[in-house]
Amino acid sequence: MEYDTTIGVDVSDRTSKICVMRKIPGGERKILVETTCATTAEGFAEAFARFDRSWPVVFETGTHCRWMDTCFRKLGFKDIIANPGKVPSITKSNTKNDRNDARELARLAIADPEMLHPVKLRDEIFQQMLRYHHARNVLVSQRTQIVSQIRGFAKSMGFRIESVAAESFHRLNRAEWPVELEDSAWPLLGVLKVLSVKIKAYDSLIARMAERPEFKEMVDRARCVYGIGIIGSTVIVAAIGGDPDKFKHSRDIGPYLGLTPKQDQSGDVDKQLHITKAGADIVRKALTECANVAMKSDAKDTDVKLKGLRVAMGGGPIARKKAKIAVARSLAVTVIALLKDPKAEYIPLSERGKEGFERYRNEMEFLAMKKRTGRSSKTAKAA
Repeated sequence: MEYDTTIGVDVSDRTSKICVMRKIPGGERKILVETTCATTAEGFAEAFARFDRSWPVVFETGTHCRWMDTCFRKLGFKDIIANPGKVPSITKSNTKNDRNDARELARLAIADPEMLHPVKLRDEIFQQMLRYHHARNVLVSQRTQIVSQIRGFAKSMGFRIESVAAESFHRLNRAEWPVELEDSAWPLLGVLKVLSVKIKAYDSLIARMAERPEFKEMVDRARCVYGIGIIGSTVIVAAIGGDPDKFKHSRDIGPYLGLTPKQDQSGDVDKQLHITKAGADIVRKALTECANVAMKSDAKDTDVKLKGLRVAMGGGPIARKKAKIAVARSLAVTVIALLKDPKAEYIPLSERGKEGFERYRNEMEFLAMKKRTGRSSKTAKAA
């Protein structure tokens, strides 16, 4: 849809810059109004009272975008919510400031609203699920940091703490711990106990919300995929807003979640770059943890696991990271494919996958034998 007049709004925590721009004959752009208002519902209501309701309001996604969307709709305006990560003329501008950003938003909306890569906000129930996940991740991160710190204390004293799951760390038998370590760690262990209780509370909240009609069918369907649990399934469903059909092809979920490599190709030069990391980082993190589960040595054989093992054959930490990302992306694609087609059957390991595992294990045995033979030859020569 084309617009002759648009309202660009650059939002800050306290104040927002407003630019009303109009296209005049000849293709020129004319600024009709530039003003500042408080970033509150009352401030916007007062500033926008004199504007025509047919002029769309353009602003970027961010902390304030959800309540602003509600506010402008109540005021009778249509809004266009821009994806700032895909508008380099704003994010990479050499003259970036609030006034210029508001002008650029208004100008792009007149030229072609699609250049703003408009986003549709999730329904509140899906956003609430993501809030639970964000809060849980904060606590999990704190727990991991505390466990690592206590282990660091122990190593500095020449003592090694046995390997246990983070959620059980505070229950360790400390009878053999050095006195100095016990004195340093006991307050942190108390915090760990509290954190574990709070994390379980969020797990309960997530599981309870997963039983809601908006989630249940899709979450149960997603959990059919080996490696995807309650955390992975609920965060994926929440991230897509419960609408798998927003993706024309199931593989489109990869770019949506930032799990595909950046591209920089020109002529014969095609650089190998990191993944884009677009979209919600919380989903990428959850899928990476699901990938860890799917690729464990004792995990059952699946087509996705085989793919990861093949990528990791290159050896080294970089190959293992690439394998983990490849598996995470494959898990997401599989989930979306199942959600898009409720009648589709999930087959963890195909006949082709079985043959692939047989070849893979034969190759690994051959490489191990070759390595042992090489070592034996070196030992004989040294003797």
